[in-house]
Amino acid sequence: MKDKFLLWLWGAVLLTLSSAHAQSTLEVKLSATLTPEEVPLNRTAIYRVELTWRGDLARVAVDPPEPPRLANLKLVGTASANRVGVESGTTVATHVFEYTLRPQGLGMGYVETMRVGYLDKATNEKHELYASRLSTKVIEALPEPGETPVTVIVLAALGLALAGGMGFALWRAQRRRAARAQQAAQVVKPLEDEFCEELQATVEVNAPDTKEAFTKLSRILRAYLHRRFEIPTQGITTAEVVEAYRRLHPDSGWVTQLEEVLQTSDVVKFSGAGGDPGQLARAYAMTESFLRAHRSESVAPPSSK
Repeated sequence: MKDKFLLWLWGAVLLTLSSAHAQSTLEVKLSATLTPEEVPLNRTAIYRVELTWRGDLARVAVDPPEPPRLANLKLVGTASANRVGVESGTTVATHVFEYTLRPQGLGMGYVETMRVGYLDKATNEKHELYASRLSTKVIEALPEPGETPVTVIVLAALGLALAGGMGFALWRAQRRRAARAQQAAQVVKPLEDEFCEELQATVEVNAPDTKEAFTKLSRILRAYLHRRFEIPTQGITTAEVVEAYRRLHPDSGWVTQLEEVLQTSDVVKFSGAGGDPGQLARAYAMTESFLRAHRSESVAPPSSK
């Protein structure tokens, strides 16, 4: 009889310890999403943060998170909600924070690392969880409701152009030939000198704001490529600009330098971080050398030193 009592007492102790351990453990998870992966310039993206735990719903007190740190995105709306459900017989609580973000320009938009803190009331301990940095690609704006789609406008313009007939096309071609002949007869400043002067006048190598300097440098270089080689640099990516130049000069040693300058400028413009003054000085020198090397029709490759 005594042995049965001791056996019962030991089982009660184990059951109590198991219950106390289950009560002391608490698993809290943090997840974050940024949708969609590509957002038009005139639309919004949603950054959603979810804090989830199982068990006693009143055990967790969530601290309101700080506004997200953004790059090329602007916070235009916030919302929060609580959701309770049951999974495998266990109560699951979810606290949701939702942020509406509007793009600021083409390129990449970023939400930096998000920190969310909470209090475990059972142990009176404070904890912090972190969501990783997320990104979305900002693309060209979409037509607003009621606006005429761009394709319809293009087709209509094409129809009008065709209706003009071959006579207008020939007349325009003659005018272009006459204009080119007149320009060839005049002594004008080389295009490269014009852009070198603009580079020297507008881009300050020692500027405290390297982001603005990189923006001006990239704009000047793209404008030159458009005027010199008729590359449609507006509205296309750096990779497309470089590829268009490569097709015109497949053997040119300047492809790598052109790609480095434009890619470095993109990173500084869209990352939200300040550029390195050394990078700016290097990009400036490479741009100036690129312009001067193209003063003649024959493009010489850069030195391998």
